[in-house]
Amino acid sequence: MLTSASGQQGHTLTRKRPAGSAALCSMDTRTIFQLKKTHFQILFVLAITAIVAVSFPYAKKALEIRSETRKWNEKWADRAAVPSAEKSPSLAQASKVPESIEQDLLLSLAESPWVIDSHLVIGKEATLSIEAGVQVFIAPKADIQVYGRILAAGTSESPILLGAYSDNQADSWAGLFFRSDVPSEFQHVNFENSSYAARLVFATASWEHCTFKNVREICSGYKSSLTFDKCLFDYRAFSGGGNINVMKFYQGDLQVENSEFFTPDSDYKVDGIDADYVKHAVIRGNRFFGGKCQNSDAIDIGHGSRNIIIEDNLIVGFVDKGVSVGEKAEALVNNNVIANCAIGVGVKDSARVTITKTTFYKNDYAVKSYEKVAGKGGGYAKLDNSLIALSQNAPIEVDALSSIEVSNTLCDSQRLPGKNNSQGTAAFKDIAQYDFNVTSILMKAGDQASSPDAYGAKL
Repeated sequence: MLTSASGQQGHTLTRKRPAGSAALCSMDTRTIFQLKKTHFQILFVLAITAIVAVSFPYAKKALEIRSETRKWNEKWADRAAVPSAEKSPSLAQASKVPESIEQDLLLSLAESPWVIDSHLVIGKEATLSIEAGVQVFIAPKADIQVYGRILAAGTSESPILLGAYSDNQADSWAGLFFRSDVPSEFQHVNFENSSYAARLVFATASWEHCTFKNVREICSGYKSSLTFDKCLFDYRAFSGGGNINVMKFYQGDLQVENSEFFTPDSDYKVDGIDADYVKHAVIRGNRFFGGKCQNSDAIDIGHGSRNIIIEDNLIVGFVDKGVSVGEKAEALVNNNVIANCAIGVGVKDSARVTITKTTFYKNDYAVKSYEKVAGKGGGYAKLDNSLIALSQNAPIEVDALSSIEVSNTLCDSQRLPGKNNSQGTAAFKDIAQYDFNVTSILMKAGDQASSPDAYGAKL
């Protein structure tokens, strides 16, 4: 009982704790602890995930570099025999390039010629510079692995030579193997008698005014950035066999401009440029001349390549296709002349191509859209503002799974289905000199007269 200040008795005040409250308090404490623990675990997992997400690309890149390097080294595993290779008497007194370059080195003209008689490594921090006019002779199967960079600065009057001990194919040197994103640069360099001019893995390099003769494969790039400008790729004297890609690229960036390609008159496959999974490529202002090589393409784009621009090129005489686009790749083919090929532009297996302002002359088919591999789907092409002359079989061919949408195009054999197409015969300025600029157009009766500039390419 409680007694007030006035002496009156009152009721006893008692605060009762709810039943099980002790257990509840204990449970609340455990719950809070568990929540904190769970929160910590979530943060830990997120942190690990973030670390893995950041580090995975680097780890993946390291594994890919290791894998590609192993493939290269296995290919040239017998390089240990290289030092015993015999040099010609004229090279007996030549200056020797050291086997390992870990600091900047200059190959001077005063000490030329130089010889590389074994496997050479250019370290990560090193630059090998080569003066104009220098000649470098490389032993059979010897290779140059570049972790740093090469700066080869020749001139038109004094080009640099990277060649073999002799012209015999058995004496070919292996080539350059790049594993550096520090750009290497080659200007006015003649590459001769090698298996590869260059193989790049996560690397960057450029070639300007360079020539490549009797080189089995000019360049092979893996996730790399490459630029060629005003170069000559000459296979006319090549005597090797098998399947050859003058250039082979995978998942990189490519720019080839203002260059010339000559393939041999031989019964094996030679593609000019072969690109798969490429993110971006510009193939512009080049001249491709095919030989008698079977199943050969000037340009072969495949496997989901994107942002491909093929323009201002002259493509002549390929037994298979001038331009081949397949396997879900996409390309723009603009302002080209394609002549004397089995197929001017082949579009297949879910590829998509837009063709504009292109002249097709004396091909079996100007454009062919089809499914090549069963189940891969047809090809999808758009042809606009173009000119088709003297097709040997048919101007276009399309199978049941494919499509070709034609507009504003002149054809000599028929008025093609589509919007604003015409039939007429074009006269060219000088076909013998590969000048396919149109001088006049004789339209079929009923078709509106057109300016010579209305259709086809202007090169």
